Amino acid sequence: MRLPQFEYVEPKTLKEASKMLASDKKTVVLAGGTDLLVNMKHRVIEPRRVINLKAIPKLDHITAGKDGLRIGALTTLHDIASSPLIQEQYPAVGQAAGEVGAYAHQAMGTLGGNLCQENRCRFYNQSPFWRGVRSPCYKAGGDLCHVVKKSGKCHSAYCGDMAPALIVLDAQVKVTGPDGERFFPLKKLYNQNGKKPLSLKTGEILKEVFIPPSSGKTLYLKWRLRDSLEFPILSLSLHMETDGKGQVKKARIVFSSVGEGPVEAVSAEKMLKGKLLDERMIEKVSEQAVKEISPMRTSIHSPAYKRKMAAILVRQALEELRNAE
Repeated sequence: MRLPQFEYVEPKTLKEASKMLASDKKTVVLAGGTDLLVNMKHRVIEPRRVINLKAIPKLDHITAGKDGLRIGALTTLHDIASSPLIQEQYPAVGQAAGEVGAYAHQAMGTLGGNLCQENRCRFYNQSPFWRGVRSPCYKAGGDLCHVVKKSGKCHSAYCGDMAPALIVLDAQVKVTGPDGERFFPLKKLYNQNGKKPLSLKTGEILKEVFIPPSSGKTLYLKWRLRDSLEFPILSLSLHMETDGKGQVKKARIVFSSVGEGPVEAVSAEKMLKGKLLDERMIEKVSEQAVKEISPMRTSIHSPAYKRKMAAILVRQALEELRNAE
């Protein structure tokens, strides 16, 4: 399949790119292109102008300091997965990067691109011929959702790998726009709106991710049909800190592929606090976590199957972290 026609530009500064992006609603930014170019070939999106960010300096870095770790938005997933610094201090982040697609996706794909990727749905991510047998959905500019027709909203699912592993570590993001820079928690980048899943303002571009120092243990688990290429059927990241006597001081559980954005199991986290991680507690927490997700039929996998796998992954994650103590 061929790309549609578009204007191609390479700004030299992020400020210049931001102004270009703000000037036209049919302009998009290109980082690695592993998601964008596929969507363009399928005519899911047909931009008038594509802004390549690769010519902008100082957006590709992994820098450690006393206040934590900073990762530039154009840092490739392969560089993150293979970084000795990340493997030592934030292994779950490297683990998540190494789970994205195949090697070629990791070599081309970037951290910023993975965090800002579009939501997915089996009714949306198809060829024009396939989509043409139905009326357009909300995400394609129509006035209904083929997943839940009477819902009045788009139920496309966020399927990124990096966000869960970073959110549980309290990561922050820096974005640049026409009005300057903003710095806020990564979790707030996602607004749980399937049609427009990111909270970025007009012209804003992700510049950098900051991870504060972290104690405790973190892991990322991904369930998919094949060992490479696949988006997750379901994935989660779990971070846990204990007091040295086995009692949980802090826990974060964040899912991907079960909602319009990353979904945090807040009640399950509260259930863990101050408790010993025995078999009974692991079972109770896994049951509670499943109650906090509402997967839709946005893929070939049923909501019931995703809930079943969610319970299994939560149980597996808790057992692994308990055994690592």
